[in-house]
Amino acid sequence: MKVAFAGDWHANVHWARRAVVHAAEQGAETIVHLGDYGYSFTRDYLSAVESALRRTGLTLQFVDGNHEDFTFLHALSIGEDGRRQITARVHHLPRGYRWEWDGVRFLALGGAFSVDRRWRTLGESYWAEEMITNDDIKRCIDGGPADVLVSHDCPTGVPIPGLERGKLIFPADALAQAEEHRTRLREVVDAVQPRAVWHGHYHVPYAMPIDFGYGPVDVHGLDMDTTTMLTNMQIVDLADMDWRR
Repeated sequence: MKVAFAGDWHANVHWARRAVVHAAEQGAETIVHLGDYGYSFTRDYLSAVESALRRTGLTLQFVDGNHEDFTFLHALSIGEDGRRQITARVHHLPRGYRWEWDGVRFLALGGAFSVDRRWRTLGESYWAEEMITNDDIKRCIDGGPADVLVSHDCPTGVPIPGLERGKLIFPADALAQAEEHRTRLREVVDAVQPRAVWHGHYHVPYAMPIDFGYGPVDVHGLDMDTTTMLTNMQIVDLADMDWRR
């Protein structure tokens, strides 16, 4: 099975259409989006993505980012399969949701802290529910080990390329809260011990092995819309994952 992991699209209609086509052309069977997917979930955006998915035969599921309308998301009920259905081919993965493909155990945990919230409006351009909660952490840990963590934020302990330079423009208190969020995500990593992590949020494409204390973990960060498909999306053949337990 081939899976396309995708970084932030920020509800960019043109980019999302291109990305879906690119994933299909590369042989992907489905797209796992790493958050900052829909922002305000406009009808135009949802229709455009659904149409592209229908034409290509793909499906898409996403973790929530810090730029998602949680009022919209939480108004939708969670289905019997544990996901929220957005359109016919698009589902939201609630925090702590688990599934298995080709023997690989996946865990979804969206959320991040908006370091730019000083310039945003609560309930319009950022939402109070953007950060993971104690209940989210407990739900993830209680579920036991996972092979792959699909998140929006990146756990602390990972030296994200260029991150220090980017911190210069944001308030110190916001940066401290963002780091605290990464630390809380690390609690989950330490407990469920994934062998790979895919995340978005930082708009930096990279891949590096990290030792979190229980063995090497392949950590992958993906770029945002308006960059390149090769940096915004990674196509992975699950059969090539030799770290599975």
